[in-house]
Amino acid sequence: MQPVYNTPSTQVKADPGQRFVAALIDGFVAYIPFLILTVVSYRLAMIGWIFLLGYQLTKDALPEVGGFLGGQSVGKKIMKIKVIKEDTGQGILGDYGTAIVRQVSLMIPIFGIVDAFMVLGDDRKRFGDKWAKTIVVKA
Repeated sequence: MQPVYNTPSTQVKADPGQRFVAALIDGFVAYIPFLILTVVSYRLAMIGWIFLLGYQLTKDALPEVGGFLGGQSVGKKIMKIKVIKEDTGQGILGDYGTAIVRQVSLMIPIFGIVDAFMVLGDDRKRFGDKWAKTIVVKA
């Protein structure tokens, strides 16, 4: 008997609501340290800014930390969704290039808004997902 692999075609795509809530949680995770450091000291704001950008760009590829994350952002972990490569079905843990490609489209102000609404379409893929050849699925 052949083993059955968890291919992208057998995965259930994440609901737009799950993706929105995960993005909202990730926004808090990124911005709260920035705001706290900015209030404490203007000089510390730069560290907060670096954390904010670093987290937002690489959040889906971050390594496991204390049994947490492991290729999922904080928001995706809480919402029980994850990013996988559409050709292999594997997560993007440690694949920072793919993670950054996924997020670049959200960094462009007006373009990011259009990109965010694309998850409402039939294929539930933003430009970032299309460019990085990824899918967001239920974990």
